[in-house]
Amino acid sequence: MQTNSELWLDRTLRIGACGTWWVAGTPAGQTLGTLQLDPDLVAAPEARDRLAATVAAVRAANPPGVLRTTELVYDSRRAWLVVATPPQPTLADLLAADRTLPAGAAAGIAVDVAEALRSLHAAGLHHGDLTPETVVLTGAGAARLAEVGVLAAVRGVPVDIGADATAWGALARALAPRAADGEASLLIEAAGIAEAGDLTAAARRLALAAADLPDFATRDALAGLLPTIEPAATPDAAPTAPTIPTQRTESSVDGVTVRLRFGPGVPDAALLNPRPTDPAPVAPPSRARRTRRVLAWLVAAVAAVAFAGGAAAWWLLLR
Repeated sequence: MQTNSELWLDRTLRIGACGTWWVAGTPAGQTLGTLQLDPDLVAAPEARDRLAATVAAVRAANPPGVLRTTELVYDSRRAWLVVATPPQPTLADLLAADRTLPAGAAAGIAVDVAEALRSLHAAGLHHGDLTPETVVLTGAGAARLAEVGVLAAVRGVPVDIGADATAWGALARALAPRAADGEASLLIEAAGIAEAGDLTAAARRLALAAADLPDFATRDALAGLLPTIEPAATPDAAPTAPTIPTQRTESSVDGVTVRLRFGPGVPDAALLNPRPTDPAPVAPPSRARRTRRVLAWLVAAVAAVAFAGGAAAWWLLLR
């Protein structure tokens, strides 16, 4: 996939296990999400190779219920994952709001996550870091998975279906205190089934038990609730938008432009710029540069005089 996009890092969303999520913008006004990975996680070339392979595998499988990564870009020290929409709000934001969810919403979220995990597993993939922070809620109230396989890839640790099932069980238990009356027991029962190793049975049991609850399938009430959910506060030490130093253009005017490769050995590229403000002043040529220019002109002038003199001498001889 040949890319040539321009992105601006606007503001921090949150800091997680893999790095820092930013809201990014494009010149066309599109709003995207960008995960700047912790530099320590991607310092080793083999970690980058595993990350690129994982991102490519997830994108090729394109499983439903997964937040799609559109680009992987990096320079010599850092890496970014770009997704089509900012991953907010998360399930962590919803749980932190300390509100009772509409009847059926908690079970619906849990089943969405289970179905997304089952799609990953059917494609031979795993999440490896399923937490409320890596579950994103859409405007319609559906749940989507973010950062699929990322943490396991950069750390080089194996992940299996059992680990994802256990993590899903913990997620269902976290939802139970926010569930409507009678729904919490369904979530806890399903969590026990998943933790015993059978995620498929857990999801099926929960879906059947919650099917008649009003917000299980449509999520209309949850969708109306989400705009009132405030994201978790960004830590005081949140990083500022970085200038990304890598291959610069030769033009002084475009000196802030950086070019980043897509994946190891793949000739795709993307452009990441700081959001433009006032034009940066162009630095005057240095003394050494001015000296080289003068010497170049002198050499050219001497060569021109010598050539003219030689030509004149040959003309006189030939006469």
